[in-house]
Amino acid sequence: DSRRPRHGFLLGCLLALAVGLGAQDTTVVLLRHAERQSLLDGDSPLAEAGFHRAQALVPLLEAFRPAVLYTSDLKRTQQTLAPTAAKLGMKPLIRPKGSSEALAAEILRDHRGETVLVCWHHDLMKTLVRALGVKGPVPYLSFESYDRLWIVRVPAQGEATLEERWQGL
Repeated sequence: DSRRPRHGFLLGCLLALAVGLGAQDTTVVLLRHAERQSLLDGDSPLAEAGFHRAQALVPLLEAFRPAVLYTSDLKRTQQTLAPTAAKLGMKPLIRPKGSSEALAAEILRDHRGETVLVCWHHDLMKTLVRALGVKGPVPYLSFESYDRLWIVRVPAQGEATLEERWQGL
């Protein structure tokens, strides 16, 4: 039957396409919360400058078209992503501040091939990046740095990479 070879060819093409779709990169867009009111209050809300930054971040973060949003359980991370979440019609998933490794494992397990947006804390961002598999250099993030985005790309095969960008706000 002359049709049989074509069916095999089509099946092979569909199988290659399915494998290719399953092999997409996972992209994690990581940012520190915006400016906070107090350094002495462990759960300090955002300062006025922080609320302005959170609002200004919306078009920048929206452009990544995230499939899921994560924040820590502290007010400042939730307040930083609130305007973006509202614009996207999404509700951020909240995870404990000290759970960087568990968060990375959850992202890699549940969101392969997706773009994930995470608002976290400057002192834990390096831990999260390492847990996502980045082995290369990780930039220093000072206590006063609020204007950076770290983009981690985790390929289906190979090593994770880190790109640092300035928010430009």
